[in-house]
Amino acid sequence: MEPRARVGKNRGQQNFNDAELQLLLFAFGDVNQPLESTRKVLDELLTDFITELCFEAARSAQIAGRQKIKLDDIKWACRNNPVYLGKVEEMFTKKEMVDGLRRIADPNDDKITASGVKQMIEEPLGDADDDADMDTRTAGGKSNAGGRK
Repeated sequence: MEPRARVGKNRGQQNFNDAELQLLLFAFGDVNQPLESTRKVLDELLTDFITELCFEAARSAQIAGRQKIKLDDIKWACRNNPVYLGKVEEMFTKKEMVDGLRRIADPNDDKITASGVKQMIEEPLGDADDDADMDTRTAGGKSNAGGRK
């Protein structure tokens, strides 16, 4: 049975919850409490869009001889629409940045991993560093130089 034929059995069921749809509609300029029919139409449109995008990505994976969809298959499915492709690539860039930051700092403790230390760039101290001007021989405002007699 073709996968698209199986999608028809979910017609009439809502796939996204009302709160998500309501916030999405409000973010794009609708009223705070949208009509029920508006939420249903948006739910159906989103479901159809995601389904078609996934089928296109699955077709790309099948052509490549894979059974699982990779993120590059999603890019391939968006290749004809530069706006979608730009958003997908932007999300990939953000994901790579977050993954890189997670590799630097270990989330389980406050230690920095050895490889993370090498990746960190230390900025040189500039004129803004007021500790460099402080006399190292003074402690508590009294001079320790020379000692007491």
